[in-house]
Amino acid sequence: MAVYPLRFEAALHTKVWGGRQLGARLGKALPSDEPYGESWELFWKNRATNGAHAGKTLGELIAADPVGMVGRAGASEEFPLLVKFIDAQEWLSVQVHPDDAQAQALENEPRGKTECWYIVDAAPGAQIAYGLSVPLDADGFRAAVHEGRAKDVMQYVSVAPGDFIYVPAGTMHAIGPGILLYELQQTSDTTYRVYDWDRVGLDGKPRDLHLGKALAVTAYSVNPPALRPVVEREETGYARAELIRGQYFGLDRLALRTGCELDTHMERPHALTAIQGNAEIRGKGFAPVPLPLGATAFVPAGVGQYTLAGSDAAVLCAWPE
Repeated sequence: MAVYPLRFEAALHTKVWGGRQLGARLGKALPSDEPYGESWELFWKNRATNGAHAGKTLGELIAADPVGMVGRAGASEEFPLLVKFIDAQEWLSVQVHPDDAQAQALENEPRGKTECWYIVDAAPGAQIAYGLSVPLDADGFRAAVHEGRAKDVMQYVSVAPGDFIYVPAGTMHAIGPGILLYELQQTSDTTYRVYDWDRVGLDGKPRDLHLGKALAVTAYSVNPPALRPVVEREETGYARAELIRGQYFGLDRLALRTGCELDTHMERPHALTAIQGNAEIRGKGFAPVPLPLGATAFVPAGVGQYTLAGSDAAVLCAWPE
């Protein structure tokens, strides 16, 4: 099967806390006037839009050629990572995600949800909630929820464009208003909501809470460090910041002056997302693939060496570990 960098049709999701920045800031074509909160850029059910494989899902392509696509024979069609953009114009719910063992035990799901965020844009004073600000156990937090004090026991952290946050499973968290971010996560939508700011959903009804399961999987950390240092290393034609090397994924930020050479080593694919300016993917055996602002491309493991070209552009490069 031919392997080449693939672009996919993003899946847009309306959210009660969403807005219009996916369109205004990232160029997404929003199909209605509703508030859009998420753009699922790379997901195993997304369909390719370019080249010979247009119309096929990422999962179908992995099933047809697992070695060429992800570098591993017998790989599941359910690609283990999900890339998305989030536009938060109001607080997201306070929530927590299970780890792999907890997801298997509580939901019969294959994996939990560890994630990380790169802040693309943020209004002055924008904040996230991350962990607790006071020592509490499950009973103490349950009492805080029932007494209407849930928002008062969270740690709040100010964020700015360029900040990076790692959110391991078990961390209670919420994204605040005025934040546009890139999220890289395990492929899982298991979310335990514990507090929703006393509002109703788009259907006019309060959204469900999952307090029992949430309290069972929470790590009751007090004032855990939220922001990780972002340090760039200058290279020829670009600068690289190694944002994370984790159990489930790796992520780099590439600030392009002219471009850089990358290599999948035939072992694992890359997911490239343009967060500033426009770039282009070039290599042997395939036509150049444009990567404009807000776009994501999947570079199969079988591509090997390739060039990411661009001037005054920034691209996030993710891969599964």
